[in-house]
Amino acid sequence: MKNKFEKLFSVLIVCLIVFGVGNLSIVAVAQAPNQHLEKVENKVLEALSIKGVSDFVIEMAEKADLSKAYSITDWSERGWYVYDTLREVATRTQKPIIDILEKQGIKYESFFAANEIAVYGSGLNTLTEITSLKAADHIRFPHTAYIDPGFISLRETTVAQASIDALDWGITDTNADQFWSTFGMQGDGLLVANIDTGVQWDHPALDQAFKCGTDPSDPACWADPANICGGSACDNNGHGTHTMGTMVGDDDPTLTYQVGMAPNAQWIACKGCESTECSEASLNACADWILAPGGNPDNRPNIVNNSWGGGGGDTWYLGKVNAWRASGIFPAFAAGNSGPSCRTLGSPGDYQESFSTANHMSNRNISNSSSRGPSTVFGDDPPYTKPNISAPGSNICSSVPGSGWSCSYSGTSMASPHVAGAVALLWSCNASLVGDMATTFELLQDTADPANDAGNCGAPPDGEGNYTYGYGYLNVLAAGEQVCAVGTIAGTVTDSSDPIQDATVRADDGAGYTKNIYSDANGSYSTGLPEGTYTLTASKYGYQSHTVKGVKITEGDTTTHDFVLSQFLYLYLPLILK
Repeated sequence: MKNKFEKLFSVLIVCLIVFGVGNLSIVAVAQAPNQHLEKVENKVLEALSIKGVSDFVIEMAEKADLSKAYSITDWSERGWYVYDTLREVATRTQKPIIDILEKQGIKYESFFAANEIAVYGSGLNTLTEITSLKAADHIRFPHTAYIDPGFISLRETTVAQASIDALDWGITDTNADQFWSTFGMQGDGLLVANIDTGVQWDHPALDQAFKCGTDPSDPACWADPANICGGSACDNNGHGTHTMGTMVGDDDPTLTYQVGMAPNAQWIACKGCESTECSEASLNACADWILAPGGNPDNRPNIVNNSWGGGGGDTWYLGKVNAWRASGIFPAFAAGNSGPSCRTLGSPGDYQESFSTANHMSNRNISNSSSRGPSTVFGDDPPYTKPNISAPGSNICSSVPGSGWSCSYSGTSMASPHVAGAVALLWSCNASLVGDMATTFELLQDTADPANDAGNCGAPPDGEGNYTYGYGYLNVLAAGEQVCAVGTIAGTVTDSSDPIQDATVRADDGAGYTKNIYSDANGSYSTGLPEGTYTLTASKYGYQSHTVKGVKITEGDTTTHDFVLSQFLYLYLPLILK
């Protein structure tokens, strides 16, 4: 009897919604007894009333406890702990709902980063069956986020540089070039990612830094949930190639422009934006992929840039950001491009857990389009001033598809990757910072140059920055002067007495920082490394690799270690057989 009653009541609900019987609103219907429709957003019910079916996202009630991850110092162990914990909770709690969906032949996708299920084309009966389960906490309509498609305001155009130098102004404004010369590090050993429109992987500014070399289809380095690119890395918009160039563009002086903050870092990418729009399905799939590219957390990046967003005050992506942080991944976000009004920050950039960046011009005035605070979203972390900081974002030169260049892109989309690249620089010169969100957030904020003015949106009571520029202008050199501790590792790689050229010496601190050094024609190798203790492994095809542990690097000192490699026996077999 109960099941029959519920089916009849469900039909009545749709009728009430469609025909507007009496004064009953959708909200009143959603509060009807025994239906648990108070869990459902009105927009889902509205879609059901019009079409009879709706897509929706189920947020599961149980969330994984990832607090232990922050005390795990081994990078691989930390990543696997987060990945395994998230997947265990998602698999266990989602099963009853997935059983319902599969029994009824309804298409769905399961996501583990925030423990959610996306459902496509479900009717009301299925919806009410799902809402009756305690495992389902909230059901909402799918989100759509957006990128800034290279917006240029008249004000920004009038203050553009009279001439563009080969070294983009964003590099000099943030003092990244001085950081390189002072500390000898350019993001070495770090891996960055973007969730964007894709990347032209073989662009001359980016091919040297692509983690998977000449394989743009490797799932460890490229994901395209909507399959826009047909299996191989591409960019059908230009935005993603531009933001990636700002992070890791090559500093080769023969290139038209030098645009990358951290040119020695490597990159991977997930196409979360089909074009100028970014579907929730793709963004959620990318959130999962970032935690374990190719299904392996050891492939995850240290930093992920997100130059996209939507309306503010919406926590729909917060679970994914928290999962990244637990895994040690720095979450860089654009603040949004809805200025000059106040309280216009976009989500997820307005989360306390995200690092959001505003956009200033070459004269260091804030861009008219840059979104302002304060944020309407609060979290467990300290209540940082939002946006967190300001970085170059107007008329930024960078790479674009077709192996070309553009200096006309503007927006907080262009500002955020400057911060992402700055984090790569700082983490490359101080390995103890890797995965430490609180210290890195505060370092960037505390070393920012004071803003030209107080902005138009006020400031927090504690006087920490203001709601227009955040804590001020990004200054990565000043940050580096506080934390960078760099020593040198040097030595030779030989075969008994003969030098081995192009051998790889891999330095790994076990906490997320790795760096490959290559021997020259004399078998010599040398490079700067952040202060710490490393495992060194020397290898080359045809030789037995050799590993030594506990190699200590001290700031300002040179540590020497020589390797002697032996050739594999099979190389001599033809001679023996003769």
